[in-house]
Amino acid sequence: MKHTAIIRERPKRSGKHSTPDGAICGNGDIGVILGEHKNGMTCHISKADFWLAGEDGQSDGGIKPVGMLNFDIPHRLYENYYVEQRMDEGEIFCRFSDVKDYAEFLIFVSHKTRCVWIKSEFSENIPFKLPEFIPADIKGESLEKDESDGVLFYKMKFSGDNLVFDTEMNVAVRNIDSDRGNLCVISLDSSFDKKSDLSRIKEYNEETYDRERDDNRAWWKKFYEKSSFTSSDEFLEMNWYASQYLLAVCALNTDFPPGLYGNFITVNRVNWKGDYHLNYNYQGSFYGACSSNHTELTDCYSAPIFDMRERGRQFAERFLNQHGVFYPVGIGPKGMLTERCDDVWEKMFLGQRSNAIHSTDIMIMRWYATYDKEYAQKIYPFFLDVAAFWEGYLVNRDGIYNVVGDAVHEIPYYKDGFDPKEYDEKIHEENNLLSLGLLRMFFKCLIDISRELDCDSERRENWQDIVDNLHEFPTFEKNGKEVFRYTSKGTDWNDSNGLCIQHIYPCGQIGLSSDSKVLEISRNTFFTNDRWDDGNAGCSIFPCSARIGLDPKLIIKRMKQNFDKFQLPNMLFLHGGGCLENSSIACTTLNEMVLQSYEGIIRFFPVWDRDIDCSFRDLRADGAFLVSASIKDGKIDGIKILSEKGRKIRIENPFERAEVSAGGNTFVTDERVIESQTGVGSVIYIKEK
Repeated sequence: MKHTAIIRERPKRSGKHSTPDGAICGNGDIGVILGEHKNGMTCHISKADFWLAGEDGQSDGGIKPVGMLNFDIPHRLYENYYVEQRMDEGEIFCRFSDVKDYAEFLIFVSHKTRCVWIKSEFSENIPFKLPEFIPADIKGESLEKDESDGVLFYKMKFSGDNLVFDTEMNVAVRNIDSDRGNLCVISLDSSFDKKSDLSRIKEYNEETYDRERDDNRAWWKKFYEKSSFTSSDEFLEMNWYASQYLLAVCALNTDFPPGLYGNFITVNRVNWKGDYHLNYNYQGSFYGACSSNHTELTDCYSAPIFDMRERGRQFAERFLNQHGVFYPVGIGPKGMLTERCDDVWEKMFLGQRSNAIHSTDIMIMRWYATYDKEYAQKIYPFFLDVAAFWEGYLVNRDGIYNVVGDAVHEIPYYKDGFDPKEYDEKIHEENNLLSLGLLRMFFKCLIDISRELDCDSERRENWQDIVDNLHEFPTFEKNGKEVFRYTSKGTDWNDSNGLCIQHIYPCGQIGLSSDSKVLEISRNTFFTNDRWDDGNAGCSIFPCSARIGLDPKLIIKRMKQNFDKFQLPNMLFLHGGGCLENSSIACTTLNEMVLQSYEGIIRFFPVWDRDIDCSFRDLRADGAFLVSASIKDGKIDGIKILSEKGRKIRIENPFERAEVSAGGNTFVTDERVIESQTGVGSVIYIKEK
């Protein structure tokens, strides 16, 4: 099937609210978002690195829009709104028409030249007015404008001693007459890009457009060739591809990854400055990238985290008298803080101590998915900083490590009339579920990487001691059932969020291999919490439901209900947090339903509705395995496993008797777990015997 979002509703939010609802395309750095003006269609243009790097509580700091172009379209045409967000090709197609006349547009962003192309074609009776680029009017911005040989040049700049870094954006705009209509090309370079000659666009013509459109389509074709997911349920398949698309259009600038609102910026002030919220929102956007075999989309993820290391060390020493790193809730790029409050430092941290360790979860997912030693060497120094903090911060009581003074929820210092006395108990909370899950996940991974890199062997004993003797996940009885307690001391329960399940996902501390009693408590907690329609943490809640083996028909039903309630026409979500993180719900959850591997064993279709036909190709399993399989009429077939690193593999046998072929050898087994030592590049085939 084609993966195209058909949009018949005119944008109501683009240009007015942080989360836009118009069609989106982009090249991973530059984004184009459709909106409207009083006389027709607007193309908003944004770029991942256009930041006003103001701190000191400046409300104007954050990621900013670059500008927009307005296209006048007669109302009698525009009221018949028809737009295709073509996710297979990375394009937007628009047609506004009545029985006699039409106006058509084709829009894409080049992956090679940092150019936005807008081709427009009007019927003969419709007058065409050349669009004018309108730079965003942002306080503190200097603007210069020039013209040469039919090309308009704009220079927008944020600079000053009060900024963490200066930002300059150069834009060139040219309209090209064409027998096939009008071509508008917009070229963008920032001060962080490798410089190019923007005046080159004066040489561009129809052939350039055709070539760049072909190149753009080829890029997207190659992107989707890395993995695939097909289903007889078109809703599931469409949303799996939407998850891939929405991350790919904004996650290829390796120094400026997508924050809460990606590069979908259409207003001068987006909520929370569009920052990197480290208490789940930032990470959530990337939850499905590795399992979908798009690890390249996580290349950008670590940049702002690593850039904050020096300040994180200063915060740890200054505020908590600890070694290692201590991170605030919200950060920006290049070491920028998005909430700097030297008067009351807890305003930056909101009582939470877990933000730095939380930021490691995508790195941990990528490590286990790839076993890439070069990547391990890149992340390991930061991991040592995180370890140093927790080695000092944990409190050892009678051989048990306790997390003390770490709030499970944000303490709302940002609220008007905040009274610290009301939150005295929360700042002294102990052993919250999330931090306990993060610590177990992190130190286990740290030990594994240390072994693979053959370093710091003398520290592993202490790290293992923390893993073995960390406080257990607290529980208590609620509504007659044993459930997880949010903390061992402090908050026992909260019906307004999903923090009681995040030690399950993304932390991966409970799953189908867990003790039956633990699984029972997990399911009791999930249903007592009842956050299927959560407006904030769906990217954790839905994959958690697969991890603990809930009824797949129920999972799919509730996913569809959630999407019906929160999903916008452009496939983004209007939730209480940012707009990007919950775009990962579909691919993350579906990947977990058809393939699980995080417990050291690969499972095929472990939580799948057998009434739905499905196939997947080259999903990535822990251990650096690329896995393909299908299910049709309830029967599993087509299992193929490629080993990238030649590691040992354990597979839960999906058949009563299985025929296994590998390296020219074939054997039949009825063992419940198939184990084998693979070779680099070796392939295993499994079928029912």
